[in-house]
Amino acid sequence: MCIEMEALAKIAGFVAFIILGYILRRCNVLKADTVHAISGLLLYVTLPCLVMVSLNGIEMKASFFGLIILGVLANLVMVVVGMVWQRKNPTARTFAAINLAGYNIGTFAMPFLQSFLSPLGFLSICMFDIGNALMCTGTTYSIAVGSEGSRWDYAKSILSRLATSGPIWAYGVMMIMALLHLSFPKAVLDVAQIGANANAFLAMIMIGQGINLMMRRDQVIDLFKLLFVRLLFSAVISAAFYYLLPFDEEIRRALAILAFAPIPAVAMIFSIKAKCDVKMAANFNSLSVAASIPIVSALILSLIHI
Repeated sequence: MCIEMEALAKIAGFVAFIILGYILRRCNVLKADTVHAISGLLLYVTLPCLVMVSLNGIEMKASFFGLIILGVLANLVMVVVGMVWQRKNPTARTFAAINLAGYNIGTFAMPFLQSFLSPLGFLSICMFDIGNALMCTGTTYSIAVGSEGSRWDYAKSILSRLATSGPIWAYGVMMIMALLHLSFPKAVLDVAQIGANANAFLAMIMIGQGINLMMRRDQVIDLFKLLFVRLLFSAVISAAFYYLLPFDEEIRRALAILAFAPIPAVAMIFSIKAKCDVKMAANFNSLSVAASIPIVSALILSLIHI
């Protein structure tokens, strides 16, 4: 009971900072362009620090690389679902394929779960995120729009985004060090821990700042249909991760929770590129975050603290 109360207190703290971020934006304390500064700090400073601290000295097994493929497959399932569901309407099909797929791991799942996962569980979501990033950074978009543009342009776009991703570099460095059985000294980790501690706070403020649920009634209906499909198949994927994967229970728990992470912010960027409804994309992103918070919180309490 004490463990459950402690977990609940941590979750309440995360939610409080999300609400604070929303209030600060509504009161105009945080400006619209503040999100770019916060996201830059997250992606290039605090999140790499968190990866460094969490994975330092971890033992890397060959089977873990299968989690990268799993990240790709989980995205592909949602892309196919979106395209099949809206197959009669090309515009809706493209929107659904882009916005149903992907997982916001760096600025949602990792900060939210960092206090609850073991190093092994954290490693599993890092490996999954590599495959997830391969899809989110352009592959999903290229599938959704079909033959529009050259494959080489898509490949360059994907490689460019991966090459400038702070978390991807952090994953790469830590995996190489793990394979070579190397680790950072305590003095370096002490400095990195400062950034890691700030990661969850900044991430929750940014999530709250980005929430915008101002929608017309017809948009609400369409978006809730989209959300229902997303959550339905997230539940299927989550159950498959937990009951069918041949991994340790720590890994299966982490992935089962991860399946309910909200869609990535980059989905809105590719919605713009595909000439989809930008406001719908932004609102769906916010709605996805709002739905993920209670679901992920409930799963943390039921799966991690049982």
